[in-house]
Amino acid sequence: MLRRALATLALLSGPLLALADTVGPAATVRLCVDPDWPPYEWLDETGRHRGIAADLVRLIAKRAGLNLQIVRTSTWDESVSLARTGQCDALSFLNQTPERDTWLRFTQPYFFDRNVIITHAEHAAIPDLAALPKGTTVALPTATSIMERIGHDFPHLRVLPVGSEIEAFGMVEAREADLTLRALTVAAYTIKHEGWFNLKIAGELPDFGNRMRIGVSGGKTELVRALDAAIATLTPEEVDEIVNRHVAIDMPARTDYTLVAEVVAGFAVVLLLAYLWIRHLGRLNRRLAELGERLRQDIAAREQAERALKDSEQHYRSVVEMAQEGILVVQDGRVIYANPAFSELLGYSGEELARLDAFDALIALEDLPRARTNHQRRLAGEETEQRYPLRLMHKSGRMLWAETSGVRINWNGRPATLNIVNDITARKAAEDSIRHLAHHDPLTGLPNRVLLQDRLERALASAQRNGTSLAMLFIDLDGFKPVNDRYGHDTGDALLQAVAKRLRGTLRHSDTAARIGGDEFVVLLPVLAETQDAGLIAAKLRTAIASPFEIDGHRITISASIGLALYPRDGDTASELMRTADGAMYADKRQHAV
Repeated sequence: MLRRALATLALLSGPLLALADTVGPAATVRLCVDPDWPPYEWLDETGRHRGIAADLVRLIAKRAGLNLQIVRTSTWDESVSLARTGQCDALSFLNQTPERDTWLRFTQPYFFDRNVIITHAEHAAIPDLAALPKGTTVALPTATSIMERIGHDFPHLRVLPVGSEIEAFGMVEAREADLTLRALTVAAYTIKHEGWFNLKIAGELPDFGNRMRIGVSGGKTELVRALDAAIATLTPEEVDEIVNRHVAIDMPARTDYTLVAEVVAGFAVVLLLAYLWIRHLGRLNRRLAELGERLRQDIAAREQAERALKDSEQHYRSVVEMAQEGILVVQDGRVIYANPAFSELLGYSGEELARLDAFDALIALEDLPRARTNHQRRLAGEETEQRYPLRLMHKSGRMLWAETSGVRINWNGRPATLNIVNDITARKAAEDSIRHLAHHDPLTGLPNRVLLQDRLERALASAQRNGTSLAMLFIDLDGFKPVNDRYGHDTGDALLQAVAKRLRGTLRHSDTAARIGGDEFVVLLPVLAETQDAGLIAAKLRTAIASPFEIDGHRITISASIGLALYPRDGDTASELMRTADGAMYADKRQHAV
């Protein structure tokens, strides 16, 4: 009843705030969001829009000259309902789906995140959802695009609808569901912040990447164009900075903050005792003449205090020097203390470190601005990054990745920073390997469909801004199946690798050759001086593929059918260009077959 009354009130006030189809300066956009989807977005207790999407949308709105009015809701379902009835002008952060296309107009994507499979820790790796047994249970939040796709693409799985991300993870943790599917950013954030370390990432879904957009209701074409123009100005560095502000994508090794607190407390105790003792000595010196008879007692008290002070210093020094994390104190740009773990990490002795500049000598040039800025902000007591990665230079000259965090302290009466450093080189290498596998074909090493789609959309955005042309070539190998049948799949695989090598050797550095499945390849030509250049490049590719291949002692000859699509002549979206190029390829294949 209360929700119905609120909806009625919103319908009455809606016309006062509704955005016209023409977007003028400082127009107000009523925005509905997911009130409980950290770290992407949420509403805090004051109703403020927080999270990765919140920061990105505010930046987009600022560049588009728009004012945002956040419509407070209790659930994502309520936000969707208000957008359907026109009580919100837009939804802030969602995937585009065929069902949503019936009532929303979508902007270009402004954030990409791939989906992963979350299971209990002892569950085996899952390379493909299609291979799971019938009836495998999947916990998924309602009103999400991935719930629609899983139900359609994998009907043998049993979907368990839940109300939130937390509930889905909780069901897997409690073994009430076999798995859940969520974006990598959400998975890392939730597992870490909820303490569910008995869960793991058991696989990923490269074809189910989240390309998050703003969904505009009511057919407001001009609003979509204004938002797209602002989105086109976003740089990868700006997006990465905002993501890093809220969450690290992968689960880092946990820093022992108890150790940090103990170290800081130890230094504070040492300084406090020293200060009190100096004051005590001053009083003794002033009263020495008149308190001679008490000299023995005062000396005994001093010796006892000195022993206590020495014991305290030794205790905390032992804790710091036995720590596995690197610990160093930086003051005036120099290392004035480093524990053995930090010396071992970089290969320098304590004496060598004391002679070095803590920044210029130890930190990679590309990361110096970030490290200096965080150091200065900590010294000034300002808000800064609490934990961030940077590259350090080993004494041997090799580079390693480290994760660092720090706090401001007083050292000998002057400000300094106490820093905790962990070696994450192996983790970064694993992340790079996973990232490469997620975007490249494992057989040929060429970009896969996901990376091709990303590059195509970026190229389209650039062509639209600059008024230039681009081309797509859809390539299908003719005569490939007989090679597999006659010589076997190993020879067929070797032939595909040889074709990929010829494609790379024929194309320019700025072009992209991708394998999208079987013997099908797509070439993206993002920059064309003249539109006829695309036909010339297609001819070169056809000639390169027609030249005989020497594979496993066999001389193999194949040919290629090639379809061409040009922007803007044949379409202005990725899907239109792909369909046109695919159709042109089949027409070319029929012509050769005649």
